Amino acid sequence: MKQTNPAPDAALPKTNALSQWLQGTLGSKALTRSWWRLWVYPVLLVVTLSLSLATYLALDSIQQTVNTYVTDNQRALLGGDIVLSGNQEWPTEVLKTVNTLDKDDVVYDEQFSAMLITPTHTLLARLKGISPAYPLYGNVRLQSDKPFDEVLKENTVLVAPEVLTGLNAKIGDTVRIGEAEFTIADVLITEPDRPLSAFGIGARVMMRQADLDKTELLGQRSRVSYRIAIAATPDNQAQLKDNLTQTLTRYPNIELSDTSDADTSLSQISDNVLLFLKLLVIAVLLLSAVAMYGIITAFVTKQQAANAMRLALGETRTQIERSYQRLMVMMALLASGIALLLSSALLPLAQPYMAAILPAELGLTVAPLSVLKTIAIAVALSVIITYRALGLLRRAQPIALLNGHSNVEESTRFSPKSILWTLIVGAGLYAFLSYEVASLRLGAQLFAALIVLVGVFWLIARLWLGALAWLAKRYRTGWMQRMAVHNLARKGNQSALFFVTLALSVAVLTLIAALNHSINTQFITAYPDDAPNIFLLDVQSEQHTAINDLLGVPVQYYPVIRARLLSANGVPAAEIETKEGFDDPTRVFNLSYTDTLMETEFVTDSVNGDALYPESSGDTAPSLQEAQPLSILDTAAEMLGVGMGDTLVFNIQGIQVTGTISSIRTRYERGPSPFFYFLFEPTFLSKAPQIQFATAHVPDARIAEIQGVLSRQFPSITAINGAQVAEQIQGLVQQMSRLVYVFTLLALFTGLMVLISSLLSTSQERIQDSASFRLLGMQKRDLYALNMLEIGVLGMSAAVFATALATAGAWLLITYWFDLRFSMPWLTLALGLAALLAVLLIIAIVYVRLVIGRGIMARVRAMI
Repeated sequence: MKQTNPAPDAALPKTNALSQWLQGTLGSKALTRSWWRLWVYPVLLVVTLSLSLATYLALDSIQQTVNTYVTDNQRALLGGDIVLSGNQEWPTEVLKTVNTLDKDDVVYDEQFSAMLITPTHTLLARLKGISPAYPLYGNVRLQSDKPFDEVLKENTVLVAPEVLTGLNAKIGDTVRIGEAEFTIADVLITEPDRPLSAFGIGARVMMRQADLDKTELLGQRSRVSYRIAIAATPDNQAQLKDNLTQTLTRYPNIELSDTSDADTSLSQISDNVLLFLKLLVIAVLLLSAVAMYGIITAFVTKQQAANAMRLALGETRTQIERSYQRLMVMMALLASGIALLLSSALLPLAQPYMAAILPAELGLTVAPLSVLKTIAIAVALSVIITYRALGLLRRAQPIALLNGHSNVEESTRFSPKSILWTLIVGAGLYAFLSYEVASLRLGAQLFAALIVLVGVFWLIARLWLGALAWLAKRYRTGWMQRMAVHNLARKGNQSALFFVTLALSVAVLTLIAALNHSINTQFITAYPDDAPNIFLLDVQSEQHTAINDLLGVPVQYYPVIRARLLSANGVPAAEIETKEGFDDPTRVFNLSYTDTLMETEFVTDSVNGDALYPESSGDTAPSLQEAQPLSILDTAAEMLGVGMGDTLVFNIQGIQVTGTISSIRTRYERGPSPFFYFLFEPTFLSKAPQIQFATAHVPDARIAEIQGVLSRQFPSITAINGAQVAEQIQGLVQQMSRLVYVFTLLALFTGLMVLISSLLSTSQERIQDSASFRLLGMQKRDLYALNMLEIGVLGMSAAVFATALATAGAWLLITYWFDLRFSMPWLTLALGLAALLAVLLIIAIVYVRLVIGRGIMARVRAMI
């Protein structure tokens, strides 16, 4: 019969090819049925891979969102194309250059802290005065959604939501700032150029620059931040930057930045935190890969008889390998889909915990690029791990598979092909790390650190397992102990692998716990009862009596003389090269004078015993032209590269002063106590122009009252609630700790999955041994005890070694990096080890009940 519609038949081969790839051969279908019938393998694989992929996808999406936000809003975040920043009023030369530009292209910005006052409340605020052209880029969003320039008028202010809460005020109320009163015009939701910081002192308040003079506060402040933001076209930006750079050569204290070289506060903070969390997630991914290897290896081992039958029936090894690869790729895609769902639910929940490093207006969603990266990682892991797990299948004959022999794999473990495979995987891991951290050098450092860390724990594992075997042989122990040691040394038991993965997880948790405990103890919980909790800034000498009467408690006053360092031992300040993390030698420093040490300091080197200065030559006032004795803090000496007898030259409001280092001090305690880099004798600096700050300890309930009275009597004084700042710092520490703990606990969970996969991979041998033990009279309770002893000894020994090494590392970091006193979190460690032991014993009981208990009687009957 003549065909009338050949088109469907023509398309049939393609459909069959796709169907064949999806469904595979009859052996592939049988493999898939076996995989799902043994449900424990796919469940463990999906759970392990999905959780690690979900966390990676969530964090990578956050990074992608932040990078996109910074890229799209770089000029708005910076405030302009070119920005000048300084801590003093602008020199005439700078203003002369800026005044040649169009007024609509320039924004002047002054910021400082001050007190807001209403009839019933007071609140510390961060004032920001802006010129009419603000903002050059981006938008200011108000609660009313009205245009910004129509709302902010003369004698009005815009306030952050926390201002209304703190003052118990509403829009339209009047607030006093310094010597002037202003009307709250609206609530400030977002401002494009607001730096994102982990915490800040003072709620945000914005006003017109012209209104700042009415407060009569600006001229009294020593901590005013000055900024000039400039909008430039691509044609004139380079020329304008060159002109300003030449002008600023005479003013090293003024910083110039533009969009090409400025890192916003957002990118600095979020990049560092997210990078650290991403490294934790990468560690989890590597641990999940180990667990996947154990799961797939256990399944392949269990399928040895089926694989032998497939070979005997004519299937090639390549076809069998492809069936496994196809199955595992499908599982990787399934895990990726579940990870997508989990991360989509995780991101909204995680946003509140990342408020300290992300702007409020940044919405977190799953990034398409992150999804593609996650799928690629999942597929790559499944292909690589499955290829490695199928090593025995590629080398063994069907009869060996039927007999369950694995000696072929052992004998060829270090073959050239195996070494080449290891090198390729190592190169891929290095490339992945370098891509994630965007640095070949940092990627190499991380890769080397990972190799060293794993190598150390692997060596400890081998030595410990060898020591256990030696002890079991040398000393008389019970048969159960000997059997437990024998099982730990069983070939293919992956004891060393489980030891390493669990030890790494516990080490990270211990390190974080120790750091967090030491920091909390030092800064939060270990403060003496009389530690200062109120700080007064910009105090004048004539105000001491009134302040003392108001506080009614002892008040400690510290004089502050603002000065700029000109040179250190003959080297100009601008030419001093400092290490990363040190202060800027060209900034304005606070000098002070005293003849006594603070309680938190001690002298490490001096020309006069433990004294700050040499013996006094008399009561004659020293001459400004002569070098004067100077005490320097050790961190400042290291920053400037100076020592005993070296000279420092300062500029104090146009007067040049020279100091010769007569003593070096160090701090043994951090906390709410002040400190100064440079101290002179009182007879030398007591007459210099100065301001003062004061500290005192008052009942917490009185702080708000004191702030209100001080604001009314002395508007120029800023009163800071130290207890409130401490709570803010503690909240930040706790927020960051929670994030890190969540990801580290995930690593610990993945380490336990490695244990479970290890138990699965040796389940057949364990069932065989257990059947033999039952025939010899062992009771079921003995099987439970044996497995609990084996898993408990291995897990707890790994935890103990990891805790010891991590504690030593934490001690080094706390003592030498943070310069704090180390405090051991005994309770946390004890609870953690107890919880880990309980989890290990539960795993052992469940394993005996579900795996060994179900198969042992069938094996016993077969042996009989």
